[in-house]
Amino acid sequence: MNGFLLVDKPAGWTSSDVVSYLKKKFNLHKCGHTGTLDPQVTGLLVVGCNQATKLMKYLNEHDKEYLTTICFGYDSTTLDWDGTITEELTMNVDQKALDQALAILAAKTEQIPPLVSAIKVNGKKLYDYQRKNESVSVLPRPVFIRKIETLSDLYIEDGHAHIDLRIVCSKGFYVRAFARDLGQLLGGKAIMKRLRRIQSGFFSLEDAKPLKEITEDDLLPIQAVFPDFATLYADDFLAHLVYNGVVLDERQIQTDKPFYIVHKNVIIAIYEVIGHNRYKPLVIFKENR
Repeated sequence: MNGFLLVDKPAGWTSSDVVSYLKKKFNLHKCGHTGTLDPQVTGLLVVGCNQATKLMKYLNEHDKEYLTTICFGYDSTTLDWDGTITEELTMNVDQKALDQALAILAAKTEQIPPLVSAIKVNGKKLYDYQRKNESVSVLPRPVFIRKIETLSDLYIEDGHAHIDLRIVCSKGFYVRAFARDLGQLLGGKAIMKRLRRIQSGFFSLEDAKPLKEITEDDLLPIQAVFPDFATLYADDFLAHLVYNGVVLDERQIQTDKPFYIVHKNVIIAIYEVIGHNRYKPLVIFKENR
């Protein structure tokens, strides 16, 4: 079972919970995911199964798309509604000022991540510093916003202003930190109230299934996910070398992308670039021997 599953992650599950559930359900040897979703966040989680986990790094660079609700007038320990509320204040949010603040954030190319996150500083995760009440210097990280779209006018819910947004952003972007920065630009505080991921690269939530409904029939083959990889057709001699992990060079192929090696109409390996016209095996499907 080598390939990818598109999961609509439910609230209350960590991304690791989802991986553990699928690994046990399908008796997978290896299982991993791209783009961690916090427990309260729902939506698209791309899960790699068995040999496909070695290709996850080629998916991590993709943009992500989210639907979110930002709530003004609150601060919390985690910058979202699930954290402990540490401050509540009255904010009169003006639509014109909001539009200007959104434009400023859309142009930024750096972001300071939340203190409650898994980012490592000096070998230790930020949330470990926070749990132990230790001070730590957090540097901005390069990120970008490709698009912000307002999906609603400002509206009042439980006495506080809210706005619904669609955000298309780079990997490593924290919507929680975006909410914090938006509140500060408007002279107050803001937290993320809801978040749902609807797109990850070319994967769409529309093609995902609820976790408990996933079956083996939902598996996307590796070649369906990476159709632009080149193909090298191997004879018996080359196939023997490939199964033994030989490094290839320009005598066999010249490409700047990973490529499939096909022997007798079956994919037996995927190779990746390791230098100028040099390629090493990324995945060898020995079960196809």
